[in-house]
Amino acid sequence: MMQRREVLRAAAGAGIGAVLSARSGRTRADAPTTATAPSIIDTNVHLFRWPFRHLPLEDTGALVKQLRALGVGEAWAGSFSAILHRDLGEVNRRLADACRQSNLLVPVGAVNVTLPNWQHDVRACFEQHQMPGLRLYPNYHGYTLEDPRFVQLIGLATEAGRFVQIAKTMEDRRTQASQLMVPDVDLMPLPKVMRRFRGARVQILNERPRGPFVEMVKQTAGVFLDTARVDSTDGVPKLVKQLPPGRVLFGSHAPFLIPQAALIRTHESSLLDDAELRDVLLDNARTFSTPQAGGEGESQREATAAFQPGLPAEPLLASYRIWDSYFTPAHSHPGPDGQSRLRADMVRALPAIRAAKMEKLCYFPHVGLGTTSDPALETLLQTKPQLITKPLEDFPEQLIGMIQVNAHDVRASLDAINRWLRDGPMLGVYFPGGGPGALACSHRNMNPLIERIADLQGVMMQHTWFNSLGKQSPGASTPAELAVVAKRFPQQKFLCAHAGGEWEQGIRAVRDQENILVETSGFDATAGFIEMAVRALGAERIVFGSHLPSRSLGTELGKVIAARITEKEKRLILGENYRRLLRLSDKR
Repeated sequence: MMQRREVLRAAAGAGIGAVLSARSGRTRADAPTTATAPSIIDTNVHLFRWPFRHLPLEDTGALVKQLRALGVGEAWAGSFSAILHRDLGEVNRRLADACRQSNLLVPVGAVNVTLPNWQHDVRACFEQHQMPGLRLYPNYHGYTLEDPRFVQLIGLATEAGRFVQIAKTMEDRRTQASQLMVPDVDLMPLPKVMRRFRGARVQILNERPRGPFVEMVKQTAGVFLDTARVDSTDGVPKLVKQLPPGRVLFGSHAPFLIPQAALIRTHESSLLDDAELRDVLLDNARTFSTPQAGGEGESQREATAAFQPGLPAEPLLASYRIWDSYFTPAHSHPGPDGQSRLRADMVRALPAIRAAKMEKLCYFPHVGLGTTSDPALETLLQTKPQLITKPLEDFPEQLIGMIQVNAHDVRASLDAINRWLRDGPMLGVYFPGGGPGALACSHRNMNPLIERIADLQGVMMQHTWFNSLGKQSPGASTPAELAVVAKRFPQQKFLCAHAGGEWEQGIRAVRDQENILVETSGFDATAGFIEMAVRALGAERIVFGSHLPSRSLGTELGKVIAARITEKEKRLILGENYRRLLRLSDKR
């Protein structure tokens, strides 16, 4: 077994700053000063190839170029190879070699504690490669945080003055390859481990923090989070304010996720002041990487260059003329009075709407057909239909609507379609994938509803998911099922919401059915989605959706603006296709 003195040899008397200088060949004296410090530190990137598909930025040079363009001056890099390869010594050597080619990249090595003599890999990372920390993948490597070997690793890293990063997940479980599905890492045993080692510093990567987990982090010293999968339009500011100072560090999970997405999410709500934004993007990472500071505390807030927002310039954004086909304020329930939650969510989304220069947004009101689980609300909407149109009156310049119907009740749904499409202001119908109103699109009840929507030249939006975990409700629909339905109604256009979630299969399922367009929202900003959709379907069959405010401008708009497609194709996706589908003029 490796002796602790061997692990500590390279780190004795040296902080992480010395380690970073050593790995780049710089002395401490010629390391960057405050005046030239990087504006952003990205604590979560990977190099090389993702095992399951090609990524647009998988080339290290292309990734570095993109990060620099976004204002990133330092990026802590792991290796995708570490997930499945057993020879982690070679994985870490290749990683260190690649990082030496760019002064932007800082290598963070991988260790698998289930492998024989894993301690040798720890020693190589710290001594040979001068790495400031380790990145772990417990779910792929087959151990829990209660494993004594994991506990030992935390102790070794702490004594060496190094940090540890734990990847909670590498991708949404719902979209994992079915041949290699792994659970998310159970992080709840972590506090017990952290209490054993004073000064231990652990950063959780790719977590989407909720409820009890946030409270656990709040109560456990030395546990930090990144921003890579923190979603909703105000998710990052809320997390910053929920946790003690210094606990949230910027991380993009590039190139698996689009780096612009994580950057836009930090500021789209305008809820973080300049000092708080600097903390997230820069100073918290600096403090975390300094063992003498214990990884926590107030940061130094000297002035630096302005941060890059990740969005195109305002004139270019305005030229896109963005029409949002999937706006979800109070999506499941508008509030007990029929409007309070909806209005609050509308106001909550306004900063992002303005930042993106959006022209129109389509929301999906309930109309009293039993699409919620609240009988009192359903009765209220039936007796006071003016509540249904009130948002359109309050936000006439921004909102358009498509009603939600309950296909279990065909007669009532047909009446609602006539009332709200034929005689009212609504432009189409949204069929949900969950809740009491959901019914699979292949059910025979759908046929008369689709026929009537087609007669009225309305738009039909169907919620779809290809979920690797299986259908999550009896009323859920897949893109493959929608393709069968669309074939029976060749004159009707269908919107395939979320492109099926697991978009690689979703795109394939609808590819040959030309009356289906895919909508872009509802899943992480996974790189390569838009590019594949354009290749397989053509840009004319893709429609933008924001899923605001439960999702974010960064996640959803980032998918399109960062895609390697033409500006003409972006304009089609962001507005022209939807206006054409709605039969509304594309002229100003």
